[in-house]
Amino acid sequence: MRKGTAGMLAACLALAAFPGNNGRAESERQAEAAAYAFGEALMEEAAEESSLFDETGEPPDPAAETEPGAAPASAVTPPEAFRLLQKGSRGDDVRALQLRLQELGYDPGTPDGIYGSGTKEAVKAFQKRNSLSADGIAGQQTQNRLYAADALGPMAPAEPTDVLAGEWPMLTNLEYPVGEGFVPADLVLMTELCDPGLIKIKYPETQAVRTAVEALVTMLEAARADGITKWQCSAAYRSYAAQEKLLNNRINSYLKRNEGWSRGRARRAALKTVAEPGASEHHLGLAFDINVPGTSAFIGTKQCTWLHANCWEYGFIVRYPEGKQDITGFTPEAWHIRYVGREHAMKMWEEDLCLEEYLAQYRPAEAEPAGDQPAPKEPDQPGAEDEEETEPEMTWEEADG
Repeated sequence: MRKGTAGMLAACLALAAFPGNNGRAESERQAEAAAYAFGEALMEEAAEESSLFDETGEPPDPAAETEPGAAPASAVTPPEAFRLLQKGSRGDDVRALQLRLQELGYDPGTPDGIYGSGTKEAVKAFQKRNSLSADGIAGQQTQNRLYAADALGPMAPAEPTDVLAGEWPMLTNLEYPVGEGFVPADLVLMTELCDPGLIKIKYPETQAVRTAVEALVTMLEAARADGITKWQCSAAYRSYAAQEKLLNNRINSYLKRNEGWSRGRARRAALKTVAEPGASEHHLGLAFDINVPGTSAFIGTKQCTWLHANCWEYGFIVRYPEGKQDITGFTPEAWHIRYVGREHAMKMWEEDLCLEEYLAQYRPAEAEPAGDQPAPKEPDQPGAEDEEETEPEMTWEEADG
């Protein structure tokens, strides 16, 4: 009991035992008021003391308390000294790194002390999130940041976006890129809606927006009624990370095949056929790369001829047509179709407009995007050692717009 509370108790007892000059009745009233005040003080004191203990009855650990938004205390003990860790490294320090990555929310795979592909990708994701060079190699700087109390975990996934909600087709290109966490709403596995006898889905995990897949099925059923069969879809929805990996793979392929090329030159060559992450139509889940199974040729096939003559009727456009590359920013892709809805598609077909031209001509200024999307990256500028690259005619296997 605190000193002040004990004093109140003594006063109550004195009033009760020794009546004052006003008589016993007045003294009893004073004693009653003092007793009430004493009870209130006791309750307040008990409440304050209970706050000093956690729900187990033990005093809380001050080290366990964190500021709002701060990373929780780590249960992983970092190694006493950091060595360079990369694919192929083994040891307890690799396992500690894997456990810390897991603790932050990344997925390095089983924490077995072996630095494999999964660990490398998790380190790259961590490096990118924490503004480090994303090479997948854990050096001194990466490990210092990894074990820091304020190390950042993965970004929380964004709320799915209804890409068909607006009155006008959504535009995605270098000027209007989507953010890293962008995900379209109502994605479905194409294999769940597509009859394999109608169209082959090259990769079983391929997803797209339900409405667009249903329109694709309706269109290919009409093609089958016209005697045109043997279709394949090689790409549809693609995440930001998948697009980034695709671009880097293409850049590295150019560097491997062309000794003496700078990375800037290889990047410019790659960007002629692979979109910047955030600028790809495939992020929307409304675009499909359509081709013929078993062959890399598409232009000149009966499937290509039918598709270009009829896709508009079913709400699709050829997104990157011949003669529009200066406007779209992409080399023509005969196999890349995009769902925009029949009304928009027919208007573009009748007036020979690509999507950029159509929106510039018909969409009211107030309906344009609000400008809250990330600013596009500046293209690489040619260096003194660089020359203009001339690309051979592409196949659908080489293009990923």
